[in-house]
Amino acid sequence: MILHHIQTSALTDSALSTCLRYIQPNDSILLAGDAVNCLLQIQWQQRLASVNLFVLQDDIQARGLQPRVEAIAEHMSAEFFHIIDYSDFVEQSLKHNKVITW
Repeated sequence: MILHHIQTSALTDSALSTCLRYIQPNDSILLAGDAVNCLLQIQWQQRLASVNLFVLQDDIQARGLQPRVEAIAEHMSAEFFHIIDYSDFVEQSLKHNKVITW
């Protein structure tokens, strides 16, 4: 069980796309930094819909995306992604066998 930590924008880097090629059903993805912007794009919403997905709250707020991300969460299923803080990030790091930062 791996936690894939993605930090770069899907528009400028292939980390998320590459990660999705290798992810296993029991793995999770954590979007942080500029990677949170991918939630605004329908193509990424569709590609991530079947993944256990976490998103860092501080990075959503830092980019002024809170209202848009909340609207996406309402539109998608309630469990599309989980907004977490840094203590939850640490908890998830401990729950998973390995963390890979892309």
